[in-house]
Amino acid sequence: MMKRFSFLLALFSSVLLMAQKPEWMKPHPEGKSVFIQGLLVDRVDSLQVIPGEVIVTNVEGSHESYTFSTNKTGVFQFHLWENSLYTASFSSNGYITRKIEFDTHDVPEKAWKKGCQIDVKMALDKKPSGFKELVSVLPFATFKYDIEERIFLFDLSKTDAVIERYEEELNRAREAEKTEEKNQNPNE
Repeated sequence: MMKRFSFLLALFSSVLLMAQKPEWMKPHPEGKSVFIQGLLVDRVDSLQVIPGEVIVTNVEGSHESYTFSTNKTGVFQFHLWENSLYTASFSSNGYITRKIEFDTHDVPEKAWKKGCQIDVKMALDKKPSGFKELVSVLPFATFKYDIEERIFLFDLSKTDAVIERYEEELNRAREAEKTEEKNQNPNE
């Protein structure tokens, strides 16, 4: 009896969690959604997976957001429907939050029928003290469907400028942190 009750409670909880997920993050009934799956890792040691949180926002439609946790091994999965712009923010305690943009406009019908998937290895940097979060507010990359290649690719023109500003701030904060450590321990 207790096992049956536990099973029903677990089933009800999982159904309730799926019911809370917005429609635009579930598989599209006509297959017109891109499946995104990935892994959160430490940027310096990419073999170190890190659990964290993902916030997906429908930027164009309702401006609705949905927050969920990765599993213990840093894995995340979600769907995004056609003809909209989304952002996904990836965070973990002690790390700098990173944001990606997903543009699902202009995907041909043929591509939806074939199925669309994006695999993301999201590498996060440990957050040095004094890091200015403002540089990580903009998406550092945009995935957009490429008609010629027939897959979702990074829009490199947007990516390069944002990454350059991010790297400059990361290096500045790391140097400031090293200087602060030397000043606190002058005998070392």
